[in-house]
Parts: sequence; C-alpha cells; structure tokens
Amino acid sequence: MTSPAVDEDSARPLLTLGRLDRVRVQVGYRVSPEDAAHEHFLLDVAVPDTHGADGRDPVDEGRILAALEPVLYLGSDVPRHYSLHQHRWHTSWGLSPAALELGLLVTAGSRTAAVADTARDSVTRAFRELLALADAPEPAPTARDAAIQQARRSTATAFAVVPDALTVRTEMHHAAENSWTVGLRTTAGESYDVVVGLVDGYAGSVRVRHQERVEAFDSVGTT
Repeated sequence: MTSPAVDEDSARPLLTLGRLDRVRVQVGYRVSPEDAAHEHFLLDVAVPDTHGADGRDPVDEGRILAALEPVLYLGSDVPRHYSLHQHRWHTSWGLSPAALELGLLVTAGSRTAAVADTARDSVTRAFRELLALADAPEPAPTARDAAIQQARRSTATAFAVVPDALTVRTEMHHAAENSWTVGLRTTAGESYDVVVGLVDGYAGSVRVRHQERVEAFDSVGTT
C-alpha cells in the first residue's frame, strides 16, 4: 500500500516549462527575406521573482510581443514582413537559469541611414518597456573589459562568429550615457560596430551592425 505522500509525488508532472529566470530578445533587420540581417539589437534581462499586480507573469510571451510590435513599422503606417522564432529551456537540476529566447527578423526593404535611425529609436523604446516589465535594476557603471566582452559575445550571437577571433579596432566610452561603442573585426576582414548600453546605459542592451565592405579600385583592379 502506498502512502499519500508517494501518490502525491507520482501525480506531479515530470516535464514542465518551469519558472522563468531570464528573457533574451534579439531583433534583426534585413533588406529582403533572402538577405542576411545586417543589424541586430539584443536584450538580456533577469525576470523578477514576483508576479504582476494582476497575478500574471510580468514578462509573459504576450506582453513581450506587444512591446515589440512597434518595431515592425519603421516609421510607416504599414508593418513590415517579419519572421519570429521562440525557444524556451531549463534544466531539471536547476544549475542554469530557465530562459525564454525570442528572435525577430524584420524585412526593412532598404538599408539607409534614415531606416537605421528609425529602427534604433523603435527598438530602444520597445526594450525600455521590456526592462520596465522585468523591473530591471538601475544600470551600474560598465567597466571597459566587461563592455568589450559583452560586445564580442553579442556579435558572436548575432552573426555566428567566434568571439575570441574578434579583435578590437576602436573603442570609446560615453560616460554620461554609461555606454560604450566598440569596433570589432574578424580575421577574414569583416567589421562590426557595437554599442553596449544602448538603452539608458543598461549593459544587457546591445546594438551590433555589420559594416558593408568598400572595395577600392586601382589601375590594375580590385584591391
């Protein structure tokens, strides 16, 4: 005969989604659906233990998507085409934080300075709303080494490159905004401009832009 405690334990599901510890959002912009994204915005934020006043998780999927929806418009009344993927994971032994990852790719139609500025402003507002939902702490000063590490890690995530293969070509600290701009380059000559602390100095908010190659021509040919 089994005890009530054993019956209760056996009735509990073994597979659950678990509690949510972190949310990672990535928004990318591409010229057309056939093109790779040339610019990515990344946000990594911890989720508070408490629930919202209405009893719901303050950063459930519905609220995240609602906050992100304006990034589709790029200053127009008509939303752009997009693709979205979601991934959620956790471990049964609890050594790693349970995370929800959302990736959004938006078809911008063109790659101009005006589109880039509108995308930055739209994503900044959306990320600021997500930080408020997650009740993120006030940003702390970001040290140089931490900023460069974050820049490398974010570039590796956004463009599938090896972080240790990225060399720093430029760096600048914007103390008033608590942000850093870092220029990175691969051994193959690909260049990336990175802003760490994009949203109000929060180090977990990053913009990574792939720089277009400019070929030089001489009397012989391409150099």
